[in-house]
Amino acid sequence: MLHLDPERLKVLLGQTVTYQGLSCWVIDILVDEPALVLRDCDDRRILQANQYGDAGDHQPRTLTVALLNTRGDGLNPDLPELAAFDLFV
Repeated sequence: MLHLDPERLKVLLGQTVTYQGLSCWVIDILVDEPALVLRDCDDRRILQANQYGDAGDHQPRTLTVALLNTRGDGLNPDLPELAAFDLFV
């Protein structure tokens, strides 16, 4: 498995990436997984359930997406913009 540099990952915060045809902002980085938390740039809202599963408010759509491919030997191919960044140790 490749080793990502947590300090270099910080450059991704606020960047715009395309994930499965959706334009998204990187709003958080989960270093332990490693994954990105993305927010829909078009501000599409979804009905979000509360901790009990009951319908709550309409919130911006967010997605958690793995940084690495399924084998762990390269970047996630669904995030092509990541190739422009030097993220590895």
